[in-house]
Amino acid sequence: MFDLLDFMNAGILCGLLTVYILLFKKNALRSYSDFVLSTSILCQIWTISLFLFVFSGSIQQFPYLYRTAAPLTFLVPPLGYLYVRSVLYNERKWQTTDYLHLLPFLFFFINYLPFFLSPFEYKLEIVMKTIQDKNFGIEKQLGFLPESVFYLFRPIQAILYLIFQWRLILTFTRNNPNQTISDQIRRVTRWLSIFTLASSGFLAAFFFVLALYFTQENLFTSTELTLIPNSILAISHFVVFTYLLINPQVLTGLPFIRYKETPSNIVENETVKVPFILENYSKEIKLLEKYFHTQKTYLQPNLAISQVAVETKIPNRDLSYIINNYYQKRFNDYLNEMRLQHFISKIDTATLDSLTIEAIALDSGFSSKSSFYRAFNRFYGCTPSEYLGTLNKAQ
Repeated sequence: MFDLLDFMNAGILCGLLTVYILLFKKNALRSYSDFVLSTSILCQIWTISLFLFVFSGSIQQFPYLYRTAAPLTFLVPPLGYLYVRSVLYNERKWQTTDYLHLLPFLFFFINYLPFFLSPFEYKLEIVMKTIQDKNFGIEKQLGFLPESVFYLFRPIQAILYLIFQWRLILTFTRNNPNQTISDQIRRVTRWLSIFTLASSGFLAAFFFVLALYFTQENLFTSTELTLIPNSILAISHFVVFTYLLINPQVLTGLPFIRYKETPSNIVENETVKVPFILENYSKEIKLLEKYFHTQKTYLQPNLAISQVAVETKIPNRDLSYIINNYYQKRFNDYLNEMRLQHFISKIDTATLDSLTIEAIALDSGFSSKSSFYRAFNRFYGCTPSEYLGTLNKAQ
């Protein structure tokens, strides 16, 4: 039996795990696009959570949270657009003109200020009536404007931003058909297409609710009808969150995007910056190898990719792409291989007379005995003692 509430709870957990991977996991890239995506996911999680609070009746314990998700829903479409744009064009920061995308959110936040600033008792009264009759919750005017304005403006905004997103993806794909890193382009554009399709699912669900809102006298009298849009929303959220967990490599984004100035087709004697992908990254590879050869920072137990990026002056996203695709390794495995090479170079009879295997391993940059043994077994298929026994027999 399909349980919508359990499915939505699973989506919330997947979303929180995605945000953790994006922002808090060790060696996370934490790029500008990651922050934009995380903010979008958190807005969606809050919206789902508030729906579950109202649906289950738990909102009566937190009446001051009621309706706080309504303004946040107007952040999701622009954040989705800004995320797609930042990935495709490797943007590093928020642009001044991007603040204009916040205007719908600010408008509806101000619209609901009378309710947000109302006494606790009044909020509790509204919440209790909403729990008893869900139709009351979508019909009662709580702001300066009637609720019908919210239900009309939200899909219009979503349609516009979906058009912007698809235009970005299609234009980029058309302009970059044959590149040496075409696999990564295909992987990332596929993810962005799925992300945008999921946004289309949100819109489809909202249109269904909108149709019911204006045609059904009591929207929540039919459980079957209300189950349809909620199921679409739950599935769309679940797809977005789980896709990233299954395909974390898409978070590497599109590396080596640069900008070149070309003559403007619109204004005479003016130039415009056109994005293009730098295909040859041999310079960065040589720089990275020289850095580790001379600095030996892999001997630091808690070395993070962000530190390497700063010291080599190679952007996080580009650095991650080189390690994942050129070396075919994760960052930690890349470091551990160099640490193991250092460990092997230090192993001899004289050294073992004064130091234990574990001491040499810690001196080689491993943070613990267990992490050393795991890495050694993964790379050499045996224990350090067995490896040393093989060397002794060979001698």
